[in-house]
Amino acid sequence: MSSQIFKGTIVTLLILLLLSYSDAPKSPDRKGFDIPSLLGSGNFTNGDTNVVEDLEFLQSLRLGWARVNLYPNWYYKDGAPTPQTIDSIVAMMFEHNITPMLLFEYYGNYESKGIPIGDYDKWYSIGRQFAERFRPGGTWAQMYHVRDWGITVYSAFNEPDVEASIDRQAYRQALEGLADGVHSVDSSLKVIPGGFSSQNAFKDWTLKGYGPVIAPLINSGKLDGLDLHTYFDLQYTPISGTYSSSVQYAFDQVKARSGITRDIPFYTTEFNVKDRNPTNPSSSLPPEQLANYFLTAIWDSLGVVKNDGHSPATRFAMPFSLLLTPEEDPWYGLFSGKTDASTGLTARANVLRMVSKLTSGMYFEYLDPKVTGTYVLSGSFKKVWVWQNRKGWTNQPGTEFTISGIPSYATKIYIYRWSGLWKTIGLKQSVASYRITGLVPEETYMFVAE
Repeated sequence: MSSQIFKGTIVTLLILLLLSYSDAPKSPDRKGFDIPSLLGSGNFTNGDTNVVEDLEFLQSLRLGWARVNLYPNWYYKDGAPTPQTIDSIVAMMFEHNITPMLLFEYYGNYESKGIPIGDYDKWYSIGRQFAERFRPGGTWAQMYHVRDWGITVYSAFNEPDVEASIDRQAYRQALEGLADGVHSVDSSLKVIPGGFSSQNAFKDWTLKGYGPVIAPLINSGKLDGLDLHTYFDLQYTPISGTYSSSVQYAFDQVKARSGITRDIPFYTTEFNVKDRNPTNPSSSLPPEQLANYFLTAIWDSLGVVKNDGHSPATRFAMPFSLLLTPEEDPWYGLFSGKTDASTGLTARANVLRMVSKLTSGMYFEYLDPKVTGTYVLSGSFKKVWVWQNRKGWTNQPGTEFTISGIPSYATKIYIYRWSGLWKTIGLKQSVASYRITGLVPEETYMFVAE
């Protein structure tokens, strides 16, 4: 190679290198809607930036989302919205490849504290200014030279049906103002009502009357979907023996009873299995039992379907108290304080890690939660069948399961339970289906062919 050609090559490489850094930092490489990117966690409250360990933990689990919940003085002060208050936490989430969604907090008892909910115009201004700043390509993105990344989901208010003290019409007016303000900036951004709990706690499918009030906003598309919180409890909302506690059942019932006719997406910013022993309230449940139920709960939230019974509806699903230890939250705490699996995570956190690791780069191919209780995933040169082997959750519970559509390249089938890898089956020849026997009833299974 002549010196002139060599110099030209070096110059070309330098130019390409400079171009690659000209807009740094760039948007992290997102995998789209693979399974880990649907999972996430809260709460990152009021823009707290002392959360490096939390973000590293989420990143180690490959999770995609985080809920940033803001209380009134952090989003509206002195008669004006204050979006700049969360610049730093948004930057930290960008650096850790975690996408934030915003929850504007407000509770009915704030009125007595001199903090009124405000009218349509107030919430329009909040929606507009936060969207202008944090949408992909917005003010914040331009300041930091970030491309194709930003906050795309905005919500208000968390569990209004617990106190049920916010006036229904004022609630609707605020949500409509928020939605119109956000959409005035970018119609593709999503606004949802904050998560509800009464469908889970009381089987109140109208959400204490808030569901029918906002149904017109959901049917028109101003509000994108529903955020339903699900906490499984052995006594009040059991997993075993009934499907009526499931996320899918609640989603369908709320839509039907509240008058929601549009085929909407599903969101959940809180779900978990409660560590509460109804036979002995002073004692905890065995970690193995919690992990067993938690695997079912994860797929229950991830595998929600639309009206056709098979199309994926879930946009994100966030286990509650993922970032709190059992000492900090005895019922729901999942974080051991350690990010290395070899040093011991809680049993439920290990289940979450297993699901994320096994499904990285994988997408839903087929979902049938209402009949067979199965979900089929493909991608990353493997295929996974998930089976909710519980009475009420499948039409054929038991000890046997047949997987069909095995890829021709598959040489082994790995069987995973809540405890991790359970059995490995070698395939001596290419087969399209295989009947697996000797399964333990009342568990969720993951069958992996690769």
